[in-house]
Amino acid sequence: MTPLPERQRESARKGEPSSPILSVIIPAYNVEDFIVPAIHSVLTQSLNDLEVIVVNDGSTDATEARVQGIADERVHLIYRENGGLSAARNTGIRAAGGRYIALLDGDDVWLPGYAARHVSALDSDPTLGISYNYLAYIDEQGEPTGQFLISRKACPSLEELIGRNHIGSGNVVVRRQCFEQAGLFDERLRACEDIEMWIRVLHKTNYQARIIPEALTGYRVRSNSLTMQFEQQVRNARMAADIIKEEVGISQRLWRRFVAEAYRIASRKALSNRQTVEARELLGEALRLRPLLFLTDLRAAGTFLLVTSERVLPVRVHLFPYQTARTLMRLFFRMFIGGTKKVDRR
Repeated sequence: MTPLPERQRESARKGEPSSPILSVIIPAYNVEDFIVPAIHSVLTQSLNDLEVIVVNDGSTDATEARVQGIADERVHLIYRENGGLSAARNTGIRAAGGRYIALLDGDDVWLPGYAARHVSALDSDPTLGISYNYLAYIDEQGEPTGQFLISRKACPSLEELIGRNHIGSGNVVVRRQCFEQAGLFDERLRACEDIEMWIRVLHKTNYQARIIPEALTGYRVRSNSLTMQFEQQVRNARMAADIIKEEVGISQRLWRRFVAEAYRIASRKALSNRQTVEARELLGEALRLRPLLFLTDLRAAGTFLLVTSERVLPVRVHLFPYQTARTLMRLFFRMFIGGTKKVDRR
């Protein structure tokens, strides 16, 4: 691990070839058990013209010591007082020297081929500003769960992106000019900062977003992660919707659709975490905002059926529908996409 060289950042600003092709920004807050696998998954990519900028966002555990133990000159560590994910990412982006900037959360991992596939896509299309990919869910031990997050939109329009976050955050590579033209992440947001950023890029620049239809990221599901803090998530979704309404000028219909989608996602996550009471309440709020949601969205309909069945079935079998759905989903993805081996290396 080496200090971040100022000369390298200056080279990137001048467009000189000494800067790396890819800067990988890894915000890290109390992820001592996962940060080494995350960094290792980047360093072992076939494309090695890259730098890894780990932003220690005020961790109180051994995260920083774990990073300092990595002997690779491509890895740089920045410490800052805790300011949240947006602030940590912005710190890393400001220090980055790469032509392209990749975002990876400190508890997730890249699968083989990630860097090469994204750089190739961006190199081949100057109109492409954001490339993203499917996610393969892994558990806290790094084992694949058999579930995937698949986007249905290969190249979402601005309105389609407002209606649903087809992109994500930890599976994204962004052309540097996108941040230069649209600005950085909004540090007022402690959740939903990613979708607000991508909407701003599509609104303020001429760049487009496009998917690489492969599962290239291992997304770790953790019970104590930010995505399980439902109240904070939906509160920030409302704030993000207000920001988007002010910046883009969206209608009240799109505002309600944006917020309803946040409640639907929170409901699904609560159900996955077997918090059925919270799942019902969150889904109820989504339906209040958008009453026909479960008729127009298969995922919402599936969540509705599962939370309803668990309420009417006897306690001894109330998890049966959910477990059956999980099993069928695993079989589906293994048949049409293929499974993934354990990707966590410690």
